[in-house]
Amino acid sequence: MKTKEELLKSKHFCILPFVHACVWTNGRAIPCCINQRYELGNTKTELLQDIYSTKNEKLKALQSEMLTGPNLPPSCDRCSKPEETYDANSYRYFSNRQYGHLLDKLEFDTNDNLVENKIALWDVRFSNLCNIKCRTCDSTNSSKIAEEERKQTKINIPVLQKAFNDKSDFFEFFLKNLDNTEEIYFCGGEPLLLDEHYEILDILVTNKKFDTVLRYNTNGTKLTFKDKNVVDDYWPLFKNLRLSISLDAGWEQLELIRHGSVWDTVYSNLKHIRTTLPDAYIQLCPTIGILNALHFSKVHLFLAREKIIFVNDVYYNILNFPKMYSITALPIFLKDQIRDHWKAYETALIELDCYPNLLIETQKVIKYMYSEDNQLHLQKLVDETNSKDRYRKEKTVSVFPELREILK
Repeated sequence: MKTKEELLKSKHFCILPFVHACVWTNGRAIPCCINQRYELGNTKTELLQDIYSTKNEKLKALQSEMLTGPNLPPSCDRCSKPEETYDANSYRYFSNRQYGHLLDKLEFDTNDNLVENKIALWDVRFSNLCNIKCRTCDSTNSSKIAEEERKQTKINIPVLQKAFNDKSDFFEFFLKNLDNTEEIYFCGGEPLLLDEHYEILDILVTNKKFDTVLRYNTNGTKLTFKDKNVVDDYWPLFKNLRLSISLDAGWEQLELIRHGSVWDTVYSNLKHIRTTLPDAYIQLCPTIGILNALHFSKVHLFLAREKIIFVNDVYYNILNFPKMYSITALPIFLKDQIRDHWKAYETALIELDCYPNLLIETQKVIKYMYSEDNQLHLQKLVDETNSKDRYRKEKTVSVFPELREILK
């Protein structure tokens, strides 16, 4: 087997399948949130401890392919393709850089098989419970969208999805790995609305696991749940808090893209977090697509100038699915308009003393936009927009006038 350094520098290795548990809201256990194609098992029919066992042949096969290469498995194309096409810092790249040290804790037998699966990183999405319905989201990740689809289609689809028939299955396995645990990623649905989120925090508090990294992806609309206030009651106790705010835009653009969000509420919540936790890491995590490509810069610069975030704390999650919302689907005249807009955006970032690496990331967005021509998906965008505008009583072209030409 290659050395640790060789593996981490290779194009075929990712640390996550060796140290990570990822379960989707429908019970599918997968290698990570990026790889939706390779199913390791399902918590509806299998125990979590069996899925993440050295006896699971699907997991062993994936791990073996990661170790030997020469390329990433085909199911990992959402990392391999951006790496090859526009030199993106993929999720694999981020994970190896952030968690590569965990390789030192792994023990392999003479056949390069893990002796024991020890879970250090958790991404378990207990439910699709959510209080908003984003234009680019789906019913698996938002109960609000499921509710809307049920009303529109008159089909009796389940509104609330839960990953576990009995959540004690998760907590038994979690407690078994508590001493191995380094980081927990809370995502949703909306994680701050989930009972399980607070049960996990209570376990950490009871066991004084205050060094555990708490990483969140939250829409920023809610900070309280029942009688609990996560900002005041929990987060000050932990030494490593990392908040990624799913904020695609501000003002009326936010309220259309993420229907149910109220900009004034999100802004007030962000100010409260920054005031209460002045040293907290708050990162903006926009999903860059057709709707916000000309609008995210405004909210980013505004929050940086307000000193609610540091200008460099942004991660551009470039949308590539569904294709109809991808910036690669735009006609060339709009791509050129976005390119010029981002050049002006980069000038403003420089004036705020951003790191050079941030400019590299902005340029990758533009490189990706020109990497493909997916205009064939635009008719689906028109149909989808018209349908949602009618049902939600919204008018996309009023909020995003730059799209008038393609939406008409």
